[in-house]
Amino acid sequence: MEHIIYVSPLPTAIVDTNMRYLAVSDKWVSFYQLENIQLLGKSHYEVFPEISQKWKDIHTECLKGKDQQNPNDRFQRTDGTVMYLKWEVRHFRDQDGKIAGMMMSSEDVTQNTGTVINENRFQLFMDHFPGLCWISGADNSLKYANRCFYETLHLTDKVIGRKSAEIFGNDIALAAKTRDSRVLETGQGIEFMQTSRDAQGHPQFYKIYKFPFTDSNGEGNMVGSIAFDITKSTLLQDELDKSEAQFKLAFEHSLIGMALISPDGHLKRVNNSLCQMLGYSEGEMKMMSVHELTHPDDRENSLAVLKELSSGSIERTKFEKRYLHKNGNIIWVIIAATMLYDNTGTPLYYVSQIEDITKRKEIENDLLMSEKKYRTIFENVQDVFYQTDQNGIVIEISPSIEKYSGYARENIIGKPVTDFYYYPHDRERIMESLRTNGLVIDFEVRLKTYDQELRYASVNARLVIENGNVVATEGSMRDVTARKFQENKLRALNSELTESNQQKNKLLSLIGHDLRNPIAGSLQLLELTIGDFDSTDPREIKDYLLAIKQQLSNTNSLLEDLLDWAKCQLNAVVFKPGPNIDVRKMIDKSLKTILPMAAKKQIGITIDVPETLSLEADSAMLETVIRNLTANAIKFTPMSGKVSLTVSATEKEIKFAVRDSGVGIPKEKLAVLFGSTPFTTFGTQGEKGTGLGLGLCADFVARHKGQIWAESEMGQGSSFFFTIPQAT
Repeated sequence: MEHIIYVSPLPTAIVDTNMRYLAVSDKWVSFYQLENIQLLGKSHYEVFPEISQKWKDIHTECLKGKDQQNPNDRFQRTDGTVMYLKWEVRHFRDQDGKIAGMMMSSEDVTQNTGTVINENRFQLFMDHFPGLCWISGADNSLKYANRCFYETLHLTDKVIGRKSAEIFGNDIALAAKTRDSRVLETGQGIEFMQTSRDAQGHPQFYKIYKFPFTDSNGEGNMVGSIAFDITKSTLLQDELDKSEAQFKLAFEHSLIGMALISPDGHLKRVNNSLCQMLGYSEGEMKMMSVHELTHPDDRENSLAVLKELSSGSIERTKFEKRYLHKNGNIIWVIIAATMLYDNTGTPLYYVSQIEDITKRKEIENDLLMSEKKYRTIFENVQDVFYQTDQNGIVIEISPSIEKYSGYARENIIGKPVTDFYYYPHDRERIMESLRTNGLVIDFEVRLKTYDQELRYASVNARLVIENGNVVATEGSMRDVTARKFQENKLRALNSELTESNQQKNKLLSLIGHDLRNPIAGSLQLLELTIGDFDSTDPREIKDYLLAIKQQLSNTNSLLEDLLDWAKCQLNAVVFKPGPNIDVRKMIDKSLKTILPMAAKKQIGITIDVPETLSLEADSAMLETVIRNLTANAIKFTPMSGKVSLTVSATEKEIKFAVRDSGVGIPKEKLAVLFGSTPFTTFGTQGEKGTGLGLGLCADFVARHKGQIWAESEMGQGSSFFFTIPQAT
């Protein structure tokens, strides 16, 4: 037994149940390099102390009756080298049937394993190869195919070993057999295109390579095949071919000139239209550059445009230039050009479309001359000519408008004509007359200048009608401001003389009536007081004196109003605005003389003014306005009523408001409160005024370029407002 084991062709060892060697083969000793070790009787684990727990578990299971084997197992030796083993462990029993030990055998299959690994790697590579790969035998049977082959043709590995006719049909099999025979006979590879159709009937294009193939075992007479699906690229090439053909047709038969120009400016390709345009043959053109064809005055600009295109700073351009005809004539052209690049971004050539615009340029020059003549007349005529569209937008106006209005012509064109009427109603009047009569002659309107000044104009105009529709208005106008001012001055002079007489009579009437009555009343009270002084109770005397004081105070107020009114009428009041006037202080000063009136009627006055508020104004005028409005509020407020004075400010103006809880003002009287005709009514306690105060207030507010108005409801009180613009 030991002798048989010793001469075993494989590394073999027999151990007992304690893993002690009973016999070993010579191959075991040499394979594991154990020549100088006495093995018999020694433990296997003592000889191989590095053995892993994995092996110990395998040995234990075998000694329990479970035999095991592995055809290709990785094993690392103590020196770090790695080998692959084919091993087997089998138990044996003694005469009593008990397990007496086991036999271990192993074989170095490292070399074979490398082949397997290479085959695995090859298979992995082929499974991920993007083309179809297959190997056919000389009998046209399929020997091998990769994953792409199966997936593309919707097959499985069950086709291995089958004939081509079974897999692809007789037609394809016959063609394949012919090509395979040629490869095997010549020993040379071939390549060809093949077309098929997919399940939906769409064409599929393949580039196929066939070559003689011999496997690692030396088996020959086989043909290797590789096919790539080039459907997309083929279809793309077809589209490119069609596109090229279409481009060629469009290029050659275009009615405008076309050219392909190299980056250095030489003509590479020209069409017949360009040749006819410039008088050269195609051969002559291809020998020339753009620079030679271009008019000398346009060469610098043309070169700059080509450089911008080639550098990529612009993608395309369109510009006008001049070429020189073969006979020397100037040819005006408009060029649309773009630069084409290859896939690396290198400029290939310019594509230029060239249109002859020489006739258009001649017409433009003629029109320019005609326009110049028309413009000379248009710009030098004294009257102003204009046109507006159907929406009243100015579409044309002669430059002479600037002389009369201060507006530049370009600042008027495109604007609504209503922007230039001083009074919008004039626009409505002239349009109504045009709609009624179709034209107007010597129609007077009032316009405003750039500086917002009033100008009178006499207009002659007509409607422009096309197809029954009004499409525009056109006409002329003449400045008649000087004439109008002379007429107005004469009328104003007559009005002033008439009004002066009226004001004189009115002043005399006021002095005779409004001043005489209170003075006469005061004199009567004085006579009574002096005549009965000794017999009159001191308290009665005090009442008389207080009454006299009130009469004189009222008379003084009347006199101040009369004097202010008279000054206004005679233009004797000088407007003297001052800066940084404290609004609160001004109000307090204004109310000093009228607070006793409020106290007498037990009227509460509230004042609401923002702190530190100031303005630029004539303080004397504003004091008069505030005093008059507040006095009126007290006058028409019953006993124990309320009067408030509030001031608010915005960026543009300061707003004053005087409100009372008085009797209110009838609506028909609100419209005439601030007129030039005196308007007066007795107060709640019989107080009487001159009726001049509100007119005076309106005049003083107007001098500040402000506004004044009133709001009232009968029985609910009244509110008087006025605004003073903020200083700019």
